[in-house]
Amino acid sequence: MRDDIEQRIKQIMADIFHLDPTRIDEQTAMDNTEAWDSANHISLVLTLEDEFAISFDVAEIEAMTSFFDVVQAVAART
Repeated sequence: MRDDIEQRIKQIMADIFHLDPTRIDEQTAMDNTEAWDSANHISLVLTLEDEFAISFDVAEIEAMTSFFDVVQAVAART
């Protein structure tokens, strides 16, 4: 189940940030991904909420600053 979540998140991040999904890993973060700006962060959150039928609170949204953090937040809600 966790692998499925990770693969779905990788594809979403790849689409939004224009990355190769195979190059997204736990080191992929806001501070080292050029396209991961505030506007794309909102797009990421909205897409995740839609894809997984979940909702995040403000603290969770602010804490999602890396692929690892995103996976943790989604896994906690699914």
